[in-house]
Amino acid sequence: MVKLNALITAKSEPGKPFTPLKAANDNDADGKLKLVRALDFDESAIPLRQWIVPGLLIRRHLSVLVAPPGAGKSLLTLQTGLAVADGEPWGGFRPRGPHTVMVVNAEDDVDEMKRRLAAATRAMDVDRAELADRIYLAEDPASIVVAQTDPKTKTVTRLPLADTLIETMKGNGIDVLVVDPFAETFEGDENSNSEVKWAAAIWRDVARQANAAVLLVHHVSKALSAAPGDMNAARGGSALVGVARTVVTLFGMSEADAKIMGVSEAERHMYVRFDDAKANLTLTTGAAKWFRKETVRLANGTMEQHGDDVGVLHPWTAPNAMDTVTTAIANAILDELAAGVLDDGGNPTGSRFALTDTRRGVRWAGHVVMRHVEVSPEQAASILKTWRRNGVIEEAEYHDEAERKTRKGVRVVDANRPGRAA
Repeated sequence: MVKLNALITAKSEPGKPFTPLKAANDNDADGKLKLVRALDFDESAIPLRQWIVPGLLIRRHLSVLVAPPGAGKSLLTLQTGLAVADGEPWGGFRPRGPHTVMVVNAEDDVDEMKRRLAAATRAMDVDRAELADRIYLAEDPASIVVAQTDPKTKTVTRLPLADTLIETMKGNGIDVLVVDPFAETFEGDENSNSEVKWAAAIWRDVARQANAAVLLVHHVSKALSAAPGDMNAARGGSALVGVARTVVTLFGMSEADAKIMGVSEAERHMYVRFDDAKANLTLTTGAAKWFRKETVRLANGTMEQHGDDVGVLHPWTAPNAMDTVTTAIANAILDELAAGVLDDGGNPTGSRFALTDTRRGVRWAGHVVMRHVEVSPEQAASILKTWRRNGVIEEAEYHDEAERKTRKGVRVVDANRPGRAA
């Protein structure tokens, strides 16, 4: 257990104004700008980026996790921390070997953190004894404030805790620092980009001086537009996500996602999605990582009372509507789409099925899909979208003889049908 209490300086003790570290290639004392030849280097000698978890955590840089209350952000950071300490893949994250992790959580006491870790290690089948020296908690920190703004001068002051953290991290070989939440590390105007920028810069300086990755947990704004994968969903000034190298989001499953994935409304609250929102050093991916909330009962019960029930996250693979469509079924659907809309007697009307027509209309191609497989309208639309993307069907203009006008309708590309030899 890393004990910070005895080292943390009270907020009333004078701090020192924050001055960013001077870069090695800053102007010389004589005022001349120092230049280097841009192309004078050996490519093979360029150091590799020091990813700890590719796409999420990198040494000497800030990452930010943005999530609404109750989404499971504390569970996610703890379980990701366990995976990093273990050096094993989990939930789509692939740590590059085992690393030492430190978690500073101002919202939960150590006993609650131990409950969550006990449940998580069981759910993830992790040996606690093997990781005893690779994951640490800050023991009930009285304060995690590293930046304080003078309300009169608007000057951001760096508090002693920042340097205490750096020394603690160096002394314990910490590779990853998780801070939950960012809001409690900063006393100032959260909506001021200037103040938030300097608070974030202090955390970036901690990452650089400790040669570690720092993950800050932050809340979403109250705006109704906050959405998965949107870095602007972060609460307050946007400067925090501007300073961060990587920004990710964690949101509960939406009604639309639940319909597409066949999850009932009663169980929708049990699922959360993780999305990339910003990645300066790699490409963001549009593919969400999904998790399902489960409950683990701890072995801390008594004769009178059962053990605590504690939540954990399990990686979850969203079902693909295409999995229900065999080659034979797919071609039966495509045959019907190719034949076009029929009248009650089974005769062609001259109208084609539509991809974009209202789902209540008889021409919507999704009705054909749902006659052959048991899927929701949203899943039927997903199947059609997949076929269109893969070139199995396309939308083309045609002359509707019955309506005597030009319309758009589905055309089946026979050469791209499932099972058709290349």
